[in-house]
Amino acid sequence: MSSLPDQIRPQGNSEPDVRMLNGPLAVIPKSHSASKLRKDRDFWAKLEEKEKAREIQAARQRLQKDLQQNRDIYNHGYFKISPPHGVVTFVAVQVKNVATIWESNSADTVIRAMNRYSDIVRRATRDFRGYEVEAEEESFLVAFQQPLDAVNWSLTVQLAMTDTKWEEELLTCDDCIRVFKSHENGYDVPRLIFCGPRLQMGISKGRVDSVYHYASGHMGYRGTEVYRTRGICRLAQGGQILLNESLWQDLPKDQIAPYVHREVGSFKLEGFDNLTSLTEVLPCALEERARWFGIICAECNKLIKPKEGYVKALGSNWHTDHFRCWQCKKVLNGTYIVKDQKPYCEEDFFQYNAPRCRACGNPITGGFIEALESTWHPDCFVCQRCHKAPTKDDNIFEFNALPYCTECYSTVTYGTT
Repeated sequence: MSSLPDQIRPQGNSEPDVRMLNGPLAVIPKSHSASKLRKDRDFWAKLEEKEKAREIQAARQRLQKDLQQNRDIYNHGYFKISPPHGVVTFVAVQVKNVATIWESNSADTVIRAMNRYSDIVRRATRDFRGYEVEAEEESFLVAFQQPLDAVNWSLTVQLAMTDTKWEEELLTCDDCIRVFKSHENGYDVPRLIFCGPRLQMGISKGRVDSVYHYASGHMGYRGTEVYRTRGICRLAQGGQILLNESLWQDLPKDQIAPYVHREVGSFKLEGFDNLTSLTEVLPCALEERARWFGIICAECNKLIKPKEGYVKALGSNWHTDHFRCWQCKKVLNGTYIVKDQKPYCEEDFFQYNAPRCRACGNPITGGFIEALESTWHPDCFVCQRCHKAPTKDDNIFEFNALPYCTECYSTVTYGTT
């Protein structure tokens, strides 16, 4: 033992621990080995995480470069589509939880999956005469001149994503796992309702301004409808198609691919003050998905769990503690009043919306008198000099837009008693 270096010489009465550490046999004191090995494991784990992050970043950059090059081919190739203008229908689509998919699979597997996903989106875009406005690694923004094309495009892409044969490694991820509908409703075999990456889709229509980018030769768009479409897309769950209800009402239903639909309520989108009414539409073959999506709270845009209480009001569903007065934010447990599709408690409704008394300036919540082009509390409509309330036989005279009895009117105007 005298030949061992001091840094690995046993201290006191501790027994030496002999281990093979990627090299020749070494003797390490038991008092130091455990903590050192823990530090080594932490170091290599952090190094692995950094290496994985660098690998994912490099793969994403390669994927984004390929997407941009392919966009030019699709938009400017021999099947070039003219950019829509005026009133345009937009579809925003993105892969749900794409960051988790990158972390749970090898970079090559995710790249192949994203390329397959972009091929599905672009083939459908060409078939339904859409124009690819923006493309990221997990998201697209596609513009259509006709809203019918946008809806049929969305139904087609959702079906194609489910029917695609994805790699088994990808399908072990929770966000891409296969989900079957069991033997019910007369089906002989289980029906596949989820398979592979799940797409969130939002559709909206409106008038926008076109912006031509001379450097790239590409058309862009700006306007509130673009932001609304993205907000609807963020609200959708994986595998769900949501569209503005006003758009849905104008569609020729007999020209839509086989579908099922339901109204899901009104929601506050990020950046918009007013609520937006939304409709869910799905291909008939995937109608069972609706059971997975459940009920969404119109305030927080999160799922209302089965055991949680909720309020159904204003055509939407709300967590019990999220249905609040629009003004004071107090939870509305009882009576409420609606104005402009916004709920108010009685106090705030009358405070901000009820007519005000000409005399005292307070809101009028009960009976009132209309006189002298103003509204008055019955107790406030009195002679401004003697403060007597007029009877049904008394004459009322106006002076400086205020009421006076006959005697007081003569006094203030002619100085007589």
